[in-house]
Amino acid sequence: MASVTRKFRRGLAISCTHGHEADPKALAAMLKMRQLWKPDTVLHLGDFTDMAALRSSARPDDPDRAESMADDLLAGLSFLRELEPTHIFLGNHEHRLVSLAHSGNAVVSYAAGNVLARISDAAKEMKAKVIPYDGLRPSACVQLGDTLFLHGVMYNVSAARDHAEALGMSCVHGHTHRVAQEQARCQRPIVGYNIGCGIKLDVGYAQTRRQTLGWAHGLCWFEYSDNLTIVRLETLSPHYRLPL
Repeated sequence: MASVTRKFRRGLAISCTHGHEADPKALAAMLKMRQLWKPDTVLHLGDFTDMAALRSSARPDDPDRAESMADDLLAGLSFLRELEPTHIFLGNHEHRLVSLAHSGNAVVSYAAGNVLARISDAAKEMKAKVIPYDGLRPSACVQLGDTLFLHGVMYNVSAARDHAEALGMSCVHGHTHRVAQEQARCQRPIVGYNIGCGIKLDVGYAQTRRQTLGWAHGLCWFEYSDNLTIVRLETLSPHYRLPL
């Protein structure tokens, strides 16, 4: 029987750095990992901005309403330029812009449209492919080897398992800010990987939520061929010691 030779390429995935709310130690570790690992493919899985001023749940007098969209965008795009991703996913925080670009409020629509245009222009400069936030649909995913990469939509404690089961494939996602690896409840070897975040772990709007105590800074580094992906999760906080 002839042996099968696979040519593996290297990849790096990070998520949820949240613009001006990013943690400097987490970002530094992510960039250092990129330098050491020298990946062929780099994915930012979304929420590279925070856009707190656009939160639908924020009250009119909520301090988040006063957050600068300009500073947030500048910080988010600055980190992307340092990261040099090949793929930029829109997360649920960027999707606020997509929704509000069609707002009946002309001021809101104009602001959201301008921010989206800045993101699009920056992606073109970086020659990065932009992936829309489209739930669990194929348009929201990038397949590398036998694994899907996406921002994610579910937020429960078993989100890694539930994403893999919903997609019917092994998958890597962000969204929940947790680091987790869970086997899907099926006969095939399907695994969900939740890769953590780069946001400040004590960010203001999360201080009253118990679930945020499970947040962790992390990333995913992997190797992939045409039909196989080998995924490794790395929890960065609290020591920020890299594996390479």
